[in-house]
Amino acid sequence: MNKIIIGVNVVLLAAVGFLFYKVNKLSGGEVNQEEAKTKEMPTPAKAADIVIEQKGNTPTGKIAYVNIDKLNNESLEIKDLEQEAKRRKTSLEASMENLSREYQKNVEEYQTSAKAGIAPTSELETKAKYIQSIEKQAQNKQLQMDELTMDLNDKNIAFQKTIKNFLIKWNNGKYDYILSYSESLPTMLLGNTALEVTDDVISELNKEYKDTKTKKK
Repeated sequence: MNKIIIGVNVVLLAAVGFLFYKVNKLSGGEVNQEEAKTKEMPTPAKAADIVIEQKGNTPTGKIAYVNIDKLNNESLEIKDLEQEAKRRKTSLEASMENLSREYQKNVEEYQTSAKAGIAPTSELETKAKYIQSIEKQAQNKQLQMDELTMDLNDKNIAFQKTIKNFLIKWNNGKYDYILSYSESLPTMLLGNTALEVTDDVISELNKEYKDTKTKKK
Protein backbone atom coordinates (compact mmCIF):
# COMPACT_ATOMS: atom_id res chain seq x y z
CA MET A 1 0.00 0.00 0.00
CA ASN A 2 2.87 2.43 0.83
CA LYS A 3 4.37 1.88 -2.63
CA ILE A 4 1.04 2.78 -4.22
CA ILE A 5 0.76 5.93 -2.08
CA ILE A 6 4.31 7.03 -2.96
CA GLY A 7 3.67 6.47 -6.66
CA VAL A 8 0.43 8.42 -6.65
CA ASN A 9 2.07 11.26 -4.69
CA VAL A 10 4.75 11.60 -7.36
CA VAL A 11 2.06 11.86 -10.07
CA LEU A 12 0.14 14.44 -8.05
CA LEU A 13 3.19 16.62 -7.38
CA ALA A 14 3.96 16.70 -11.09
CA ALA A 15 0.34 17.49 -11.86
CA VAL A 16 0.22 20.34 -9.31
CA GLY A 17 3.30 21.90 -10.84
CA PHE A 18 1.77 21.65 -14.29
CA LEU A 19 -1.53 23.23 -13.26
CA PHE A 20 0.02 26.19 -11.47
CA TYR A 21 2.31 26.77 -14.44
CA LYS A 22 -0.72 26.91 -16.71
CA VAL A 23 -2.73 29.18 -14.39
CA ASN A 24 0.16 31.63 -14.02
CA LYS A 25 0.71 31.58 -17.74
CA LEU A 26 -2.94 32.40 -18.40
CA SER A 27 -3.39 35.13 -15.85
CA GLY A 28 -0.01 36.69 -16.56
CA GLY A 29 0.67 37.82 -20.03
CA GLU A 30 0.01 35.87 -23.17
CA VAL A 31 -3.61 36.67 -23.64
CA ASN A 32 -3.33 40.09 -22.04
CA GLN A 33 -0.91 40.94 -24.83
CA GLU A 34 -3.37 39.56 -27.31
CA GLU A 35 -6.12 41.63 -25.73
CA ALA A 36 -4.05 44.73 -26.36
CA LYS A 37 -4.05 43.77 -30.04
CA THR A 38 -7.79 43.33 -30.31
CA LYS A 39 -8.22 46.94 -31.33
CA GLU A 40 -6.65 45.99 -34.65
CA MET A 41 -8.32 42.72 -35.19
CA PRO A 42 -11.92 42.13 -36.34
CA THR A 43 -14.35 40.74 -38.93
CA PRO A 44 -15.42 37.28 -39.91
CA ALA A 45 -12.91 35.58 -42.17
CA LYS A 46 -15.60 34.66 -44.70
CA ALA A 47 -16.29 38.30 -45.52
CA ALA A 48 -12.59 38.97 -46.04
CA ASP A 49 -12.07 35.97 -48.29
CA ILE A 50 -13.59 37.94 -51.16
CA VAL A 51 -10.76 39.85 -52.84
CA ILE A 52 -11.74 42.93 -54.82
CA GLU A 53 -9.43 43.62 -57.74
CA GLN A 54 -7.95 47.09 -57.76
CA LYS A 55 -8.01 48.57 -61.25
CA GLY A 56 -5.77 51.34 -62.52
CA ASN A 57 -7.22 54.67 -63.58
CA THR A 58 -6.08 58.04 -64.85
CA PRO A 59 -3.93 59.62 -62.10
CA THR A 60 -5.69 62.39 -60.20
CA GLY A 61 -2.66 63.72 -58.34
CA LYS A 62 -4.67 63.45 -55.12
CA ILE A 63 -3.54 61.89 -51.88
CA ALA A 64 -5.54 61.20 -48.70
CA TYR A 65 -4.86 59.50 -45.39
CA VAL A 66 -6.75 57.60 -42.70
CA ASN A 67 -6.00 57.93 -38.98
CA ILE A 68 -5.80 54.28 -37.86
CA ASP A 69 -6.03 55.17 -34.15
CA LYS A 70 -9.34 56.91 -34.72
CA LEU A 71 -10.57 54.09 -36.94
CA ASN A 72 -9.76 51.56 -34.21
CA ASN A 73 -11.64 53.59 -31.60
CA GLU A 74 -14.76 54.26 -33.65
CA SER A 75 -15.23 51.13 -35.76
CA LEU A 76 -18.40 49.33 -34.65
CA GLU A 77 -17.02 46.05 -35.93
CA ILE A 78 -13.87 46.36 -33.84
CA LYS A 79 -15.92 47.21 -30.74
CA ASP A 80 -18.13 44.14 -31.21
CA LEU A 81 -15.22 41.78 -31.69
CA GLU A 82 -13.28 43.36 -28.83
CA GLN A 83 -16.22 42.71 -26.51
CA GLU A 84 -16.49 39.12 -27.75
CA ALA A 85 -12.77 38.53 -27.15
CA LYS A 86 -12.95 39.95 -23.61
CA ARG A 87 -16.01 37.84 -22.81
CA ARG A 88 -14.35 34.63 -23.99
CA LYS A 89 -11.10 35.44 -22.20
CA THR A 90 -12.88 36.30 -18.92
CA SER A 91 -14.90 33.09 -19.06
CA LEU A 92 -11.81 30.94 -19.63
CA GLU A 93 -9.85 32.66 -16.87
CA ALA A 94 -12.73 32.19 -14.40
CA SER A 95 -12.88 28.47 -15.27
CA MET A 96 -9.13 28.15 -14.74
CA GLU A 97 -9.33 29.84 -11.35
CA ASN A 98 -12.14 27.51 -10.26
CA LEU A 99 -10.16 24.48 -11.43
CA SER A 100 -7.10 25.71 -9.57
CA ARG A 101 -9.03 26.02 -6.29
CA GLU A 102 -10.68 22.63 -6.77
CA TYR A 103 -7.32 21.08 -7.60
CA GLN A 104 -5.55 22.51 -4.57
CA LYS A 105 -8.37 21.48 -2.23
CA ASN A 106 -8.38 17.87 -3.45
CA VAL A 107 -4.59 17.57 -3.40
CA GLU A 108 -4.54 18.73 0.23
CA GLU A 109 -7.30 16.25 1.14
CA TYR A 110 -5.44 13.44 -0.63
CA GLN A 111 -2.15 14.21 1.10
CA THR A 112 -3.85 14.37 4.50
CA SER A 113 -5.49 10.99 3.95
CA ALA A 114 -2.26 9.47 2.65
CA LYS A 115 -0.23 10.68 5.65
CA ALA A 116 -2.82 9.40 8.10
CA GLY A 117 -2.45 5.94 6.55
CA ILE A 118 -5.99 4.89 7.37
CA ALA A 119 -7.70 5.48 4.01
CA PRO A 120 -8.17 2.36 1.84
CA THR A 121 -5.99 2.09 -1.24
CA SER A 122 -9.07 2.16 -3.49
CA GLU A 123 -10.18 5.48 -1.97
CA LEU A 124 -6.76 7.04 -2.53
CA GLU A 125 -6.69 5.82 -6.13
CA THR A 126 -10.15 7.30 -6.74
CA LYS A 127 -9.02 10.66 -5.33
CA ALA A 128 -5.89 10.55 -7.48
CA LYS A 129 -7.90 9.88 -10.63
CA TYR A 130 -10.24 12.77 -9.85
CA ILE A 131 -7.29 15.12 -9.34
CA GLN A 132 -5.81 14.01 -12.65
CA SER A 133 -9.16 14.65 -14.34
CA ILE A 134 -9.00 18.24 -13.10
CA GLU A 135 -5.55 18.56 -14.66
CA LYS A 136 -6.96 17.35 -17.98
CA GLN A 137 -9.69 19.97 -17.77
CA ALA A 138 -7.01 22.62 -17.16
CA GLN A 139 -5.12 21.43 -20.22
CA ASN A 140 -8.31 21.70 -22.25
CA LYS A 141 -8.87 25.27 -21.04
CA GLN A 142 -5.32 26.14 -22.04
CA LEU A 143 -5.98 24.77 -25.52
CA GLN A 144 -9.11 26.93 -25.72
CA MET A 145 -7.05 29.96 -24.68
CA ASP A 146 -4.50 29.18 -27.39
CA GLU A 147 -7.34 28.85 -29.90
CA LEU A 148 -8.65 32.25 -28.80
CA THR A 149 -5.23 33.78 -29.49
CA MET A 150 -5.13 32.21 -32.98
CA ASP A 151 -8.70 33.31 -33.63
CA LEU A 152 -7.81 36.92 -32.80
CA ASN A 153 -4.84 36.69 -35.16
CA ASP A 154 -7.07 35.41 -37.96
CA LYS A 155 -9.62 38.17 -37.38
CA ASN A 156 -6.89 40.80 -37.37
CA ILE A 157 -5.71 39.59 -40.79
CA ALA A 158 -9.31 39.38 -42.02
CA PHE A 159 -10.05 42.93 -40.88
CA GLN A 160 -7.04 44.30 -42.77
CA LYS A 161 -8.37 42.62 -45.93
CA THR A 162 -11.84 44.02 -45.27
CA ILE A 163 -10.44 47.55 -44.93
CA LYS A 164 -8.52 47.24 -48.19
CA ASN A 165 -11.57 45.88 -50.05
CA PHE A 166 -13.73 48.65 -48.61
CA LEU A 167 -11.28 51.38 -49.60
CA ILE A 168 -11.05 50.07 -53.17
CA LYS A 169 -14.85 50.33 -53.50
CA TRP A 170 -15.11 53.61 -51.59
CA ASN A 171 -12.23 55.35 -53.33
CA ASN A 172 -13.30 54.46 -56.89
CA GLY A 173 -10.47 56.45 -58.46
CA LYS A 174 -10.83 59.59 -56.28
CA TYR A 175 -7.30 59.35 -54.86
CA ASP A 176 -4.06 57.94 -56.20
CA TYR A 177 -2.88 57.04 -52.69
CA ILE A 178 -4.61 56.58 -49.33
CA LEU A 179 -1.99 56.53 -46.61
CA SER A 180 -2.33 55.42 -42.99
CA TYR A 181 -1.38 57.40 -39.91
CA SER A 182 -0.97 56.26 -36.29
CA GLU A 183 0.52 57.94 -33.24
CA SER A 184 1.99 54.62 -32.09
CA LEU A 185 3.55 53.79 -35.49
CA PRO A 186 3.98 57.11 -37.29
CA THR A 187 5.04 55.96 -40.75
CA MET A 188 3.80 59.36 -41.89
CA LEU A 189 5.29 62.09 -39.71
CA LEU A 190 3.13 64.98 -40.89
CA GLY A 191 0.08 65.39 -43.05
CA ASN A 192 -2.16 68.21 -44.20
CA THR A 193 -5.40 67.71 -42.24
CA ALA A 194 -7.34 68.80 -45.32
CA LEU A 195 -6.29 65.48 -46.85
CA GLU A 196 -7.69 63.38 -43.99
CA VAL A 197 -10.67 61.20 -44.94
CA THR A 198 -10.92 59.24 -41.67
CA ASP A 199 -14.41 60.46 -40.72
CA ASP A 200 -15.83 59.64 -44.14
CA VAL A 201 -14.27 56.18 -44.09
CA ILE A 202 -15.51 55.43 -40.55
CA SER A 203 -19.01 56.62 -41.35
CA GLU A 204 -19.33 54.49 -44.48
CA LEU A 205 -17.52 51.52 -42.97
CA ASN A 206 -19.83 51.48 -39.94
CA LYS A 207 -22.87 51.84 -42.16
CA GLU A 208 -21.76 48.86 -44.26
CA TYR A 209 -21.10 46.81 -41.11
CA LYS A 210 -24.54 47.61 -39.63
CA ASP A 211 -26.18 46.64 -42.92
CA THR A 212 -24.28 43.34 -42.90
CA LYS A 213 -25.34 42.62 -39.30
CA THR A 214 -28.98 43.38 -40.14
CA LYS A 215 -28.92 41.00 -43.09
CA LYS A 216 -27.45 38.23 -40.92
CA LYS A 217 -30.31 38.61 -38.42
